[in-house]
Amino acid sequence: MLDIVFGVIVLGVAVFIAVRVLGNITLGIILIGLVLFASYLIMGGFPNLQSIPMIGQYLPKMPRTNGEAIATIKSTLYNIEILDLSRDFDNNLLITIANTGKTKVSNFTVMVDDKMANILNNPEDPLSPKNITVIETDWKEEFNRLIVQTNQANASFNPE
Repeated sequence: MLDIVFGVIVLGVAVFIAVRVLGNITLGIILIGLVLFASYLIMGGFPNLQSIPMIGQYLPKMPRTNGEAIATIKSTLYNIEILDLSRDFDNNLLITIANTGKTKVSNFTVMVDDKMANILNNPEDPLSPKNITVIETDWKEEFNRLIVQTNQANASFNPE
């Protein structure tokens, strides 16, 4: 019977300490958020967190303006990457595209050396997040610049 009482007391102390620790962490996060919000209201932008000694190098870069904040959010939501380029048996250019954003992208167009390239196949459209598709174009020559565009994002490739 004594061991049950002792176990309940130890459990109670552990829960009490855990609640206090979580409360302090939550309070710290709220206070940091309030300081950042106050600096935004006073100075019109967030402070440079990377300039904090010792820990600044581990903190994420905060956007300095509203435009940077919008661009950061947009690039997180809508982002595509060119994974690979190859040729098929007819020497048509094949472009492997990945949607690395968080939302769907649609209406693919391909520009090669500032000229529109026709898409011969039917790539997955809209392309869901974390999915990959291959675009077959009618471009048979060498090129200096390739741009794949959607309504939401674009990706470019310059061969070396």
